[in-house]
Amino acid sequence: MDTNPDSSRSRRTPEAATNGGPAAAAAELLRTGLQEFHRENEGEALDCFLEVISRSPDNLRAHYLAALCASILGDEDTLEQVCNGALKQGPRHPYAIACDAVRYVNLGNFSRAEYLFELALAALPNESEIHLGLGLLYEAAGDEAKGAEVYRRVLELAPDNVRARVSLGISYALEGEYASALAEYERAKALDPLIENPHQRLGRDYYNDGMIEEAAAEFEVAINEEPDAAGAWFYLMDCRNRLGLTDAAIDAYTEIRRRFDSQPEVTSGYFEFFRMHREAIAALTEMARRFPEDADVQLRLSEARRAAGDAAGAKAAAERALELDPNDPRALMQLAELEFAAGGYEAALELARRTIAASRYEQWPYALAADALVYLGRGEDAEEMMKQMERARGEAWERYQARFSGRPEPPEVDSRSA
Repeated sequence: MDTNPDSSRSRRTPEAATNGGPAAAAAELLRTGLQEFHRENEGEALDCFLEVISRSPDNLRAHYLAALCASILGDEDTLEQVCNGALKQGPRHPYAIACDAVRYVNLGNFSRAEYLFELALAALPNESEIHLGLGLLYEAAGDEAKGAEVYRRVLELAPDNVRARVSLGISYALEGEYASALAEYERAKALDPLIENPHQRLGRDYYNDGMIEEAAAEFEVAINEEPDAAGAWFYLMDCRNRLGLTDAAIDAYTEIRRRFDSQPEVTSGYFEFFRMHREAIAALTEMARRFPEDADVQLRLSEARRAAGDAAGAKAAAERALELDPNDPRALMQLAELEFAAGGYEAALELARRTIAASRYEQWPYALAADALVYLGRGEDAEEMMKQMERARGEAWERYQARFSGRPEPPEVDSRSA
């Protein structure tokens, strides 16, 4: 579970260096991307790596790093595009092989991914970022011991690799070795003062393990060290609530409002995460005012209003999101669900069909369309819709199996065909 919902880490177009020509600019972008990746700012890092690729399509290291970021972000389309581009440039190159390894991590085929990472490392045994990818594989597979071993190897090769330091600390925390975890977080902070406070990071480890008193103590230390970092305040407020310390929780809430009310790009993600709907709506409304062309903000506002029981407001925000991005399946489905809940079955059916056209392997729009057809008295059409869902599910499974095993994917078939 992501317990660091800092929504201020938005995607933006990277600024390239202008001195020294194109090669120097690409090198600076790559350096900046690595720095952001090590800080776990994968969105900004990905933007940098994609810009490097656009300028230098044969830069396979940038392809590999972009693939890592896309996988962590869950951006499957970008991951596929980057991996395919790398394999076209040089299918036998170690970075292209490492790209393919990342793709198999994303598919859950950990044994194949491990084989490919080891193949890439046989050619580039001292490439710390490929070792780091292998460590992230073991992390995804739940093998903390192997992950820690790999992160130690990364640090032998690159002692200043901040992400490896933090990842090693996380491995220790998952094993219950909290003192060792804190030591690694502090070493990472010494390398890069801009990363998360070590006590806040350890507090989140305790929080995830249900050790709320210990977590609260760490968040208090983090606040004393960095009082203008929002995350520790939010977690401390929640910890105090969970511990029944209502007055102390209110004190933390008051301090959050005093310090951070003018920073909705920071607070909105925390308000959403802690299900503080009223505050989330206020912060997201301000963000929508500041960024009127941002469809994601409108969709988040719609979801917050819906969670708060404001169906009309949720619908208005979702409609605005759809205006900004007419083919966004998330906005289409949000509107379909709102229409269905309000008894607008014809509208819900049309929106569900548009959702299927935009993202036809998703199962929920088929089910909603079938339910709408039932309410409209069209039982046979509802049965046919469910058959379409089963065909789409079968095709999606076949395509997944093909990708999982490295076979060519079957051609797409219109799920409406018999």
